[in-house]
Amino acid sequence: MQSAVKHYYNINKILITKIGGWPTQNNFIKILLPTIITTVLFSQAFFEFVQLTRTWRSITQDCECLIVLLVLIIGGTKLFTIILSNKNIERLLSLIDYHWRIFTHSMEIQIMHDYAIRGRKITISYIFIIYTLMCFYLLIPVTPQLLNIIKPLNKSRPYKYLFDVDYGIDKEIYYYPILIYSYLTTVMNISILVVVDTSYMMFVQHACSLFAAIGHRLENITLDLNSKKNNQLINKDDLTDYIQYDKDDDIYHELVLVLWKHQLSIEYVCFLDSSFTMYSFKLIFLTIIITSFLGVQILSLLNHNKEEMIRYIAMCIGAFVHLFVLNYPGQRIIDYSTDIFHKAYNMLWYKMSRRSTQLLSILLHRCFVPCTLTAGKIYVLSMTNYASMVQACMSYFTAFSSFN
Repeated sequence: MQSAVKHYYNINKILITKIGGWPTQNNFIKILLPTIITTVLFSQAFFEFVQLTRTWRSITQDCECLIVLLVLIIGGTKLFTIILSNKNIERLLSLIDYHWRIFTHSMEIQIMHDYAIRGRKITISYIFIIYTLMCFYLLIPVTPQLLNIIKPLNKSRPYKYLFDVDYGIDKEIYYYPILIYSYLTTVMNISILVVVDTSYMMFVQHACSLFAAIGHRLENITLDLNSKKNNQLINKDDLTDYIQYDKDDDIYHELVLVLWKHQLSIEYVCFLDSSFTMYSFKLIFLTIIITSFLGVQILSLLNHNKEEMIRYIAMCIGAFVHLFVLNYPGQRIIDYSTDIFHKAYNMLWYKMSRRSTQLLSILLHRCFVPCTLTAGKIYVLSMTNYASMVQACMSYFTAFSSFN
């Protein structure tokens, strides 16, 4: 597809192809893989819902089914975000490749290269952390069998299950098929989370590289002005005005390029925001509800089952990490787009020609309002609002606890 995308984002490409979301994949594969994944997730969600309707007593007693059901809904939401927004994903990838072709200055290329490599490291780190945590979670059902080998008792320890659901069959006789099915569901759900989150962070990382490259060009213009000041002190003949004019002309054309590239960067961020805004809104809402239920579950297990309580504490930490992953990229966009304003303001604008300062004023005016990523076009993703979401989780947790 695109040369820059293939070179720098090959890991993200491999991940997206595993769920059938890469734009250039075969259409049959793009239908087959999501269908298989959706079937597995939906079937587990169906069993959880049936279990919930059969045993409904109170929120505190049925938190586990609610939590698993909502987690599966989040997985489905992430999957359909990639599948249904396939044209938007293709457009974003095309824009990335286009940016690599027009940011041609050596330092711009170096900055974008550094940010792309950093994005690859973030992707690998995120994959490692999430799958490591998943492996520990998947060990929970087999701990009795492992303990029977390491430290046997007079009788076998009871079986443990990843999901406490009635599948309509004898759970002890079909223990291992049920366990494999539970593992398959969990791995698919976590894999979707990894694919979409890393893709989202990759797109945001590229936007940050664009703003960083533009900021560097602005700083270079300032350095050129300093060198011109020295030349003006030395040259006192008639050529001085001609030389100064040429340099002002160069600065003007450089600012025109900067404004054009800045506008392209803004358009990219706006399109990125429109592509993921409803996705972010749904996930924030569901994650807040899940975190509240997890708090209720932890409280109910506080004096009864410490082992299960630790499991839900780990899940709660994972939910807060997920909220962080949704909000932190938005904060980075705000920081990098605002940084353009400071770098433009710190230039030696009083040494420029009038038409150059007019261009600079346009840039300052546009940068005065930072670029943002939103959830549903009503909620700005930032670290300040992340703290507000944590407080909201605690409020909902208190409210749900009162329904006991």
